[in-house]
Parts: sequence; structure tokens; C-alpha cells
Amino acid sequence: MILRTETVQQVVDGPRRDTFVKQIVMTPGQPIGMVRKRRADLVDPAEGEETRSPRTRGVVLLVHGFGQNRYTWHTSRRSFSAYLAAEGWDVFNVDLRGHGRSGRFDGKRPEALDEYVQEDVPACAREARRLSGHDRVVLIGHSMGGLISYSAGATKLRDVVRAIVTLGSPYRFGSGTLPMKALATVLNTARATGVFDANVALPLRYVGLHLRRRQRMWDHRLFPTPVRPWRPGSMEPEILEEYLKSSFETTNLTIAFDIFAGGDRVALRSRDGSLDYGIAFEGLQAPILVIAGDQDDLAPPSSCRAAYERSTSRDKLFRVFPAGHVDIVIGREAVSTIWPLIRDFLDRR
Repeated sequence: MILRTETVQQVVDGPRRDTFVKQIVMTPGQPIGMVRKRRADLVDPAEGEETRSPRTRGVVLLVHGFGQNRYTWHTSRRSFSAYLAAEGWDVFNVDLRGHGRSGRFDGKRPEALDEYVQEDVPACAREARRLSGHDRVVLIGHSMGGLISYSAGATKLRDVVRAIVTLGSPYRFGSGTLPMKALATVLNTARATGVFDANVALPLRYVGLHLRRRQRMWDHRLFPTPVRPWRPGSMEPEILEEYLKSSFETTNLTIAFDIFAGGDRVALRSRDGSLDYGIAFEGLQAPILVIAGDQDDLAPPSSCRAAYERSTSRDKLFRVFPAGHVDIVIGREAVSTIWPLIRDFLDRR
């Protein structure tokens, strides 16, 4: 369902800007919000909601990570969602349930990661296909969004997924980083006690507030920390400020438990154990592009590379760039390295 349509001019990066038709979309049933963006010259002025005459290259769903929202992919000064739309794609930027517009639609917080995999992303894909007229979808996920893309793409969306691209998504959590492996152990131990069986809120917006107020400290190369959210100096202060102000959300502790459950299996198994998403993904033959940052403390290259190694797809690619967990998406260098790689990967397919 389209709630609002407007024509806007947005910055892609620096002086590059373009004019887009932007729509606010809500899925039927469980209301999941998306921002749809297309280059204005690719939109038929007489188009109606039931029109199925696509002029774009295809549909892309952008899936954000843990405790984040659609602003993972977009700031007013640099926007990956605008970049893909400018390149001719029909881009749907997703707010998973409890996040961004989806949280404002009904206020319901997620209770399990499976809700994202089995309900939210498939619902977004159905609505995107209906509105666009395209039969298949590309899934692009950051961090947890990549794990969700692996899982949903290999099960609910297996017949319609065109390709999967992930950025900083740890298929083998804890591989290559002792602090994250220790965190997984602590969370699994805490969950076993039953103390956190209630759906406890995890206000990560305060993490964003802390990082924003102490941005210079975290951006300093000599500041000692076992886990650094971004590579120092990789983002302009004003872009980092906007990102930290907009992209962090309150989420639920149960989602963190689901991500860390099973240690090296990460979140690639349904909560009730009936579905092994890992086995399903590893047999998926869709094109796979796995991107990692060599300074990503949350998802080191070895933890991401496991998805590439375990996949049996005959069309797969693994690349490592000088980036951290945040700047792998909207860092200064991502614009000239990672973004074109994704564009070319999709263009060739």
C-alpha cells in the first residue's frame, strides 16, 4: 500500500544529486514500513498502484542490522539508497518491525529473529514485487540484515531471490575477534538462566547518543578499545554525526540472544530448531556477494568469509576492503570502491 508519493531531489554523494520519486509504503497485515525510491525519469506519470510496467532494472530490498533502521543506508549528504536508485534500480529501504516507521505504525517490538526472516522480509518482497511489476528481488543486508537475507532468501524467498549481497555480516560469529566470541558466551549463559525470558527492551539509541557526544574520542586512532564501530577518519564528522543521530533504535534483548545463539552457527537456525537456515543457504544457487571490512571489529573478514566458503553457489564473490562496521556502507571510500562493486555485480547479472 502506498501511503504518500512525492518528487524529491537528493544528494547521492558530494556534488552528485538526482531527482527521485519517493514513496512511503506499508505492507498489509503486519504493517512494515518501506521507503521506495526510483529515478524520476523512470516513473510513468500515469502510473497507478496496480500498474505493472516496470522501467527500472529490478527490485532491491535494503535490510538494516541489529538495533538500526533505514538510515543505515541514507543520510542527507551521502546515500547508498539514492545511489542505487540513480543507477536505475527500484529501491525499497526497509524498517523491520519495531524500527523506524514500522515501530510508529503499530508500536509492536519483535519477539524473535524468526519474525524478520519468516514474516517481515517476505512481506516486503511481496509488496515490492506487486508494486514494481518485477518478478524477483535482490536482497542487500548489513550486519544482522545480511543474516536475515541469507535465511529468508534461502527459504521463504528461494524462488524469487535474484541475488544476495551482504556487508559486514558475520556468518560465523566470533571468528577472528575474541571480544565478540566472549560476548556470545556471556549472552548464551545469561539466556540459559531464564532471567531474561521476558521481552526486555534494549535501548541502543543511548549507544548512538554516547557515540555522537564522544565522536572525536571514538574517531581517534589512539583511543584504546577492543571494539570500534568505524575505521578512524573514514567518515566526515557531519555525516557520522547525522548517522549516529538517526540510525540507532531501541530493540529487544531476545533478538541479541537469537543472533548469538549456537555460537558458530550464529542466527542461521530457527528459534524452535525446526529450520536450519545454514543448510538452506549453503544449497542456494543464487548469486552471492560477500563484503567484509579489514578493520571491522564486530564482523571480521574471517567471520564473513565463512558464508562464501560454505555456499555451493557457482556464482559467488568475496571481497575485503579497508573499512569498519559502519563505514563499510556510507564511508568516504565506500563510494568509490564498495558501491561500484555492488553496482557492477548486479549489472552483470
